[in-house]
Amino acid sequence: MKKTLSVILSLVFLGLSILPCFAATTKCSCGEPPIIYVAALGSGSVYLDAGTENERTLFRPETSDILNDFAPLVPAAAQLLLDSDYDAFGDVLIECVNASFGMLALDNEGKSHERVTSEEFHPEADPPHSIDHNYYFGYDFRLDPVENAQKLHTYVQEVKELTNHDTVRFRASSMGGVVTMSYIKLYGTDDIETIIFQCCPLQGTAVAGELYNGKVEINKDALLNYATCALPDLGSDALAGILYTLIEMLDAGGVWAGLIGIADELVLNLKDRVFDEALIPIFGTMAGIWSFVPHEYYESAKAFMKLDESTHPVLLEKLDFYHYEIQQQAETLLKDAQANGTKIYIVAGYNMQRTPLVTAYKNNSDGTVDTQYATIGATCAYIGETLPAYYKQARFTETNYISPDRVIDASTCALPECTWFIKDMLHSTTHDGHGEFYKVLFSSDVQLTVNDMEEYPQFMQNDVNNQTFTKVRKITGNDVVDAFNAADDQPTFLNVMKLFAAFFKTLFGFLGTIR
Repeated sequence: MKKTLSVILSLVFLGLSILPCFAATTKCSCGEPPIIYVAALGSGSVYLDAGTENERTLFRPETSDILNDFAPLVPAAAQLLLDSDYDAFGDVLIECVNASFGMLALDNEGKSHERVTSEEFHPEADPPHSIDHNYYFGYDFRLDPVENAQKLHTYVQEVKELTNHDTVRFRASSMGGVVTMSYIKLYGTDDIETIIFQCCPLQGTAVAGELYNGKVEINKDALLNYATCALPDLGSDALAGILYTLIEMLDAGGVWAGLIGIADELVLNLKDRVFDEALIPIFGTMAGIWSFVPHEYYESAKAFMKLDESTHPVLLEKLDFYHYEIQQQAETLLKDAQANGTKIYIVAGYNMQRTPLVTAYKNNSDGTVDTQYATIGATCAYIGETLPAYYKQARFTETNYISPDRVIDASTCALPECTWFIKDMLHSTTHDGHGEFYKVLFSSDVQLTVNDMEEYPQFMQNDVNNQTFTKVRKITGNDVVDAFNAADDQPTFLNVMKLFAAFFKTLFGFLGTIR
């Protein structure tokens, strides 16, 4: 009897010890795989001497540190106005840049200085996963995207274990798309149910390509347009309208032209020194930033940035792997992912002035990433222009892939049926309307296309003030009429000021022709 009782008790204790194991492996049945937000550049802080009394945030730096580092420029600029000694001013400028950003530089193999470390990311259980919650993955933007993809893989496994799901969903923003593409190359997409790429430089960005080739140009009209494009996202329509009016008044008074003239002199006299003594030593070995260089700029950029097999063999191997095996294989990687059952969506902004520092300032963009690169191949008119009247859709299909304003031909995209364009969307700047759109994409059990949702057509007009999207209008070619239509669609103070400006510019232009 005692022996029988002992056996029974042993079995009971054994069962009790096994039950937690079964409980821990019980799969979640909520039907909502967790969403991982693969964040943009700057998502992970970079520190100097972390954990010591001398700790400093190198990126993103404190405003006080930036002001302190660049304080010597104030008297140096005053002295430059007096004696036009550009070399003396350059000495101070280069010293300030190196003081503020020098420790961000990597070594010849693309490794960080031992005193410089970056923030680590691990998922937290609270709040619990849902369609409304993103697990935030950040990283050190300087490092090789493949290295960050390896960290993302660890993060994915942690999220799966935390939520008891077999798969996850990605929302990749900006540089997060570079890391995500590297992840796909290394690990495939068995763990990923859906990926939304939002304003991602999947094939680079012209500003990186041109700066890494030393091509610098400051264009007044592009600079003013760049500032104007950012105004709707200030969060205050009144302030945006006032600033727009001020910008236009200063332009009419010739102030901006004078300032651009000064900037041109600085570029002419100091560009080579600033590149050689600051920008190349700091940014030349950052594999992360190299991932932004498009194919047509890549090989010449390596020469300009002074990288060769004798001095940087390990770094060049990393750069070439990303460039040729990932960036240049983006279309194949995404189509293979779809064939594997992963739903792929690409969302890009357009009609925003790109960074006005390079010769490619005419490229259509979201303000940072060129629309053609974010969409892997869209055919785009230059900013402020439309496709020629004779232009026909490049790839004939039953679907019309030309935007109503005739700015975009999406037929040349890698995935035209899964690529959306949001007009006047500033780089990776979202609102509640984006959130609702993304929920629809994430919630679908099948791959949705641009033809499947009447409320979300392929081409949408961003409406920041009302947190929604509207239909893209045709462009008439008449500045006043187009400004009136914009004000009619979105009757904001800013758009009304733009209408007045278009009217008076047209009027003064007409009066000038009859004098």
